[in-house]
Amino acid sequence: MRNPNSLNVEIVTEIPPSIAPSEAVALCVFTDEPRLQGVESLGGSLRRTCEQLAGDGEFKGEEGTLNLIHTQGEAGTDGDAREGAGGALRVLLVGLGAHADFGQAVIRRAGGMAARASRTAKVRRLYFVSPAAGEQAARLTQALAEGAHLGLYDNDFYQAREEKQFALEQFSIVAARGSDELREAVERARVIAESANWARTLADEPGLTLPPREFARRAAEMAAEFGLQVESLTAGEIRARGMGALLGVAQGSDEEPALIVIRYEPTGAGADEELWAFVGKGITFDTGGISIKHGLDMYEMKSDMAGGAAVLGALRAVAQLKTARRIVGIVPSAENMPSGKAIKPGDIVRTLAGRTIEVVDTDAEGRLVLVDGIAYAKQLGATRIVDLATLTGSIIVALGSHRAGLYGNDDEWAERVRAAAERACEPVWRMPVSDDYKTKIESPIADFKNYGGKPDANAAALLLSKFAGDTPWVHLDIAGTAWYDDPQPHAPKGASGAGVRTLVELVCG
Repeated sequence: MRNPNSLNVEIVTEIPPSIAPSEAVALCVFTDEPRLQGVESLGGSLRRTCEQLAGDGEFKGEEGTLNLIHTQGEAGTDGDAREGAGGALRVLLVGLGAHADFGQAVIRRAGGMAARASRTAKVRRLYFVSPAAGEQAARLTQALAEGAHLGLYDNDFYQAREEKQFALEQFSIVAARGSDELREAVERARVIAESANWARTLADEPGLTLPPREFARRAAEMAAEFGLQVESLTAGEIRARGMGALLGVAQGSDEEPALIVIRYEPTGAGADEELWAFVGKGITFDTGGISIKHGLDMYEMKSDMAGGAAVLGALRAVAQLKTARRIVGIVPSAENMPSGKAIKPGDIVRTLAGRTIEVVDTDAEGRLVLVDGIAYAKQLGATRIVDLATLTGSIIVALGSHRAGLYGNDDEWAERVRAAAERACEPVWRMPVSDDYKTKIESPIADFKNYGGKPDANAAALLLSKFAGDTPWVHLDIAGTAWYDDPQPHAPKGASGAGVRTLVELVCG
């Protein structure tokens, strides 16, 4: 697997008078007035060209649209002209939509689009004239810088390509003023976006090359790089501790399970201080087990560990941002495979918490590994819990691909997570978790059953809540947001890194 693209993002306050042939300028265009942003940074001939394109409606400025124009200026006729070598310059017009809809999500996607388009056009340095201003300047600048880093992510790990592929190297954000606040926002953006991209590389990795023990090895490698504490329980240790649900899911595979535990302990923190736990589903491949899935889209099940990847990615960022909060990340990881030794419908597993679950459907395995992960978080003394999982198809039916489902047993904690998700531009929708749905998890032979028919998202969350108990807990069902079904202007088809930014925002604010 190749490393993701490296990009240097910086703050500058002007565009130099002479632009190299390998450089370009990006201007933002709105659909309503004032349409063009930052034209005062350009020379006279180029300014008139851009104003004409925007003014006659040739480029409407709708969000998600781009237009690369090549201009031939009159070199030397304008003392303040920003012209290219010999008077030539490439300008990327970036649509932002209407002013009323403009915000962090829009500028983040715009940064991603501009970065990807620049790389395709063989631009080595892009001057992006930022529309960020006012009280939100730092937030918008952070989002723009995140977008640039996120936009250069590609999952072509195993494609043959030339050794020296062309790359965008410099993304220069042209701001009205330079400040430490903006520079800090750019650095924070780098940490968060690189961590999200790292999580994406895990979720995009094929199941063949990322079984649970390899998942654990890569987590340990990351932890060593950033000074995190790590522990990975083996199959024997999982069995000895009584994690029968995790072990039950794993028993059909030749690949051993792992319970990955990553700790962030800030300097000076006492053992009596609050401990927040992030628990991520880590199914490295999900065939459905004996209740096997249809084959059409099964290849996407390599990303069924996207919740676990998000947890690890968030810890990677938290370690660099140096929050004062104690955090533990827990990823119960297994393959869900059919075989002669696989768990069967009707079997019963005994969980770490001591409760039993009847396995009605072996394809409802995520909640099984999560209940042991949640119980282990409580054993470690977690005072608050967030779990993330690509858990149910039902949440996609309910919310589509733009919002994750949020469930919680504590209104104050649920609101804190919801607000963090909104600030991170990873919106969620609060869903009900109550005993109204308990008949779907009631079993005549065990304490619970793992599946009670569709729709399933609420019942799955209810089962998890029984193991969270009185500990403030939130469940994020990211089945609809963890994966792009088609290429986007700002991203390739594949893993999105959903959840990383939310967790970092929750911890670091």
